[in-house]
Amino acid sequence: MRTLILVACFWLATSSLYGKIVFYSTRDGNHEIYTMDPDGNNQKRLTFNETADASPAWSPNGQQIVFYSYRDGNAEVYVMDADGNNQRRLTNHPASDGYPYWTPDGKQIAFDSTRDAKEGEPKVEIYVMDTDGDNVRQVTNVGFATRPRWSSDGEWILFEAGEIFAIRPDGTDMWQVSNPRFDAAMFLGGWSPDGKQVLYAEAVNFNPDKYFPIIATLAQNGRQEVLHWKPVNVPRMPMHSAIFSANGKSILFSGAVDMDNNWHIYRFELIGQKLIQLTNSPGEDTAPQEWSPRLSVPPQQGLLPLYWGQLKTAALQRRANP
Repeated sequence: MRTLILVACFWLATSSLYGKIVFYSTRDGNHEIYTMDPDGNNQKRLTFNETADASPAWSPNGQQIVFYSYRDGNAEVYVMDADGNNQRRLTNHPASDGYPYWTPDGKQIAFDSTRDAKEGEPKVEIYVMDTDGDNVRQVTNVGFATRPRWSSDGEWILFEAGEIFAIRPDGTDMWQVSNPRFDAAMFLGGWSPDGKQVLYAEAVNFNPDKYFPIIATLAQNGRQEVLHWKPVNVPRMPMHSAIFSANGKSILFSGAVDMDNNWHIYRFELIGQKLIQLTNSPGEDTAPQEWSPRLSVPPQQGLLPLYWGQLKTAALQRRANP
């Protein structure tokens, strides 16, 4: 067992995938997907197409990235390995499919699509499919639902529909998460890693330059309600695409502070209130998402999720057979 722990720690220290952020950027002329380290170093381009590749999201094990692309004429969902290799299409429909997001067990992908819209009808809904693109089924039927985000337990899907809502994967029990107000557009960030909070933003008076991140703390007694909404005291700047970091201790977002209106990715530490700029390229860097193999346990335990079940099994066996 001690050897297993040492192997896990060695992997954490040496793995090239440890603590990666995926995002997309226009720095090379059009939207392409990139990765970088949590501090902004080792930025690497993964896609190379004349059309847009956008909205990347990590698989739960960090080995794959799902995204959408216009490379085949319209928006379709694709997946690739974490190093950019083995790119392949998952959806094949004349409608637009976008904003894909993995289930926490890695077995399904949620996405939004216009495939249920009638001609001339601006309708988009949330769908779920297997990771090979099969077994597509519709989840929402509200007229406009986009940017799905799975909860860490797989019990809920968040989505935007003018405001922020949660729904069961089978399409039942829909309820509103955002604070109701009629003078703002709502933009979804996602769940905190522990599933206790939701990050979203309010664009007051529907002005994207007045974009205020909000943390909604959810009840943990099974009730579908928000205990309170709390604004995040981020330095004021034009910003968007706010999302929790992998450990939930900071938020990542795209912001513009310079006169040429370049958009860079920032990390804002929630406890220390420290703002850290991670990218500095021409164009727009946006939609960051961070993945880390560390368990949500104290740092000194730092074990790989891959080995957690094996460690528990070994401990139980030793207890049963002292």
